[in-house]
Amino acid sequence: MEPLVRFGRYLFAIALAGFGIEHFIFAHSPMLLKILPYTANGPVSAWLIGTGLVMGSLSFASGAGERLAGWLIGGLLIIDFLIVHVPRMAGALRDAGLRTGGFETLSVAAIALILAALSTSTARGLASEKSTGFVPLRSRFDHVTAQLGRFLFAIALFIFGAQHFTLIPLIASLIPAWMPGHVFLAYFTGAAMVAAALSIATGKLIRLAGVLLAVMFLSWVATLHAPRVAHALHNGDEWCSLLVPVALAGGGLIVAERF
Repeated sequence: MEPLVRFGRYLFAIALAGFGIEHFIFAHSPMLLKILPYTANGPVSAWLIGTGLVMGSLSFASGAGERLAGWLIGGLLIIDFLIVHVPRMAGALRDAGLRTGGFETLSVAAIALILAALSTSTARGLASEKSTGFVPLRSRFDHVTAQLGRFLFAIALFIFGAQHFTLIPLIASLIPAWMPGHVFLAYFTGAAMVAAALSIATGKLIRLAGVLLAVMFLSWVATLHAPRVAHALHNGDEWCSLLVPVALAGGGLIVAERF
């Protein structure tokens, strides 16, 4: 397996495990609605979602059953996005928080689908196509799954980037005080995500875009989210805010190598 995909899948697995563990910790807390996928509303749903995310994490990290895990997590989160998040967003079109949570969920679903398609059958299918012109049905599904994941990931990134331009004061206020040019950085990061989304959607400079995207997200983890978590270790919202860019960084590396 290529090194970028390996590192990316480990980052993604760490994030999933973190989300799952948070569901166990906050199973009896209103904090559940601030933990991706922002859907659990009680202990039973918290334990079910948490168990699924942790098991998926183990599968992606080890490679055992990752195809099934990718399909299940990706498919269920897309259903969750359509059934839970879309109505929420439709009922509060100006609520950036609901929109962000919805598309964060969609982005995680997209990465899971891409990993589901990263199997030896895909490589065998490509080899078969070159030699015989015939592609096995399973490999065709893998190709469609990977492309769907790629476009959904690009859509989510575009939404994140576009939102930066409408929330400049808020974004600028989150940037650490020791960094200069808060407003410039807010615009720059928004533009960077939009550019990465367009690159991933069109396939132009996709490797460079994926790697730079991962570097940007991991820099946020180191300079912004890790210090905030260190000052609020029992705040599930802060932990989720740290884990989301970890997952997206993993997605950037996976996309960079896969496509």
